[in-house]
Amino acid sequence: MEEIERALGYTFKDKNLLRLALTHKSATHSNKNCYERFEFLGDAALELAVSKYLFVHFPELSEGELTNIRAAVVCSQTLSKVAEKLNLKNHIIFGKREKMEKFHENKSILADVLEAIFGAIFIESGFDIVEKIIVNLLKPYIQKAVAGKLFYDYKTKLQEIVQREGNKKIVYKDCEIIEKKYFKSELFIEGKKVSEGYGTSKKEAQQDAAYKFLLEMGEQEE
Repeated sequence: MEEIERALGYTFKDKNLLRLALTHKSATHSNKNCYERFEFLGDAALELAVSKYLFVHFPELSEGELTNIRAAVVCSQTLSKVAEKLNLKNHIIFGKREKMEKFHENKSILADVLEAIFGAIFIESGFDIVEKIIVNLLKPYIQKAVAGKLFYDYKTKLQEIVQREGNKKIVYKDCEIIEKKYFKSELFIEGKKVSEGYGTSKKEAQQDAAYKFLLEMGEQEE
């Protein structure tokens, strides 16, 4: 957990708060002893912090533009990128079955845990502190979003690249896992499996699979 604190630039006085923020309900079988309540609070703090930053620093933007930019910044794709940079996936506490199913690679879970950590910081130190941390972590993505460069339709991007190289056949094979709570999608190109992705929907899992292959190809920034 010290690795997370160093990356955040914040040290928890009560380490149990951070532990709870990292605990998936599969490890406790209880909604009270996992990250879900912290996630609820962190989501609210995140929305307010990003809204305030956009309002103050981009007075030329309309209400509609502010709303669209905020949506791109606080979505699970962006938050999961931040979570990956913080290496949260190696610290999330899961039940044994969920570990085997690679739940730590699920972008939605990574995003949820990041929000839970924001919530835990808010509880311990208040909004001003968590606001600074949120802005520090998300500022590069805010700048990309304002410039129109925050792009998440990885399936379309992959399709365009493959078509340029000879219109090879792309197939996504989807399956539900762990009592239908999550999906896994395997990406095949010309019959060869090239990646797999995870998500709370088939669409999200397919996008994750396409994103991972684009990364491997060097066609996508992390």
